[in-house]
Amino acid sequence: MTQLIATDYQAPPEALPPKVAPIHMPEVKPTVHRKEPVKKPQELPPPMQPVTVDRRVEPGDIPISFEPPVVTKRKLGPAIVSSDPLPIYKPAPSYPRRALARGIEGYVVVEFTISKNGSVKNPSVVGGYDGSGAPTDIFNSAALNAVERFKYRPLLSEGQPVEKHGVRNRITFKMAE
Repeated sequence: MTQLIATDYQAPPEALPPKVAPIHMPEVKPTVHRKEPVKKPQELPPPMQPVTVDRRVEPGDIPISFEPPVVTKRKLGPAIVSSDPLPIYKPAPSYPRRALARGIEGYVVVEFTISKNGSVKNPSVVGGYDGSGAPTDIFNSAALNAVERFKYRPLLSEGQPVEKHGVRNRITFKMAE
């Protein structure tokens, strides 16, 4: 404090308040919501005439017989007699890194057998081709790995599952745009 007195302390100059631009407020008019008057209910239809029911029953008029149900020895077959294999699970193959690095797209045709339980047996590559149609084997292992995980509802013949040989599938490898 003594130092301030000794140096002839002067108060800082007063800062002017910042200038504020004039604000233009639009004129606000109160809105009134009008309710529609309640409509009169429709006129009721005329009451129905009561129907007279004859409640007299003669015991001899109604035939009463108690018999056990008739059992037939007819066998019912299964609901699905024959059907083609139906894919249940077909995972997408992983894109090979070499093909991704080179920017190669293509497809592979794979042939396999669908077993009685719906799994894939004996997958083999029929042919692999790049986007221009030239043969390539860059996608073969990825396609085979994906096909081995496929699951199907098996072929049904007369209600029994049967192996289906020679099933072909085309697996396309295309880079995202």
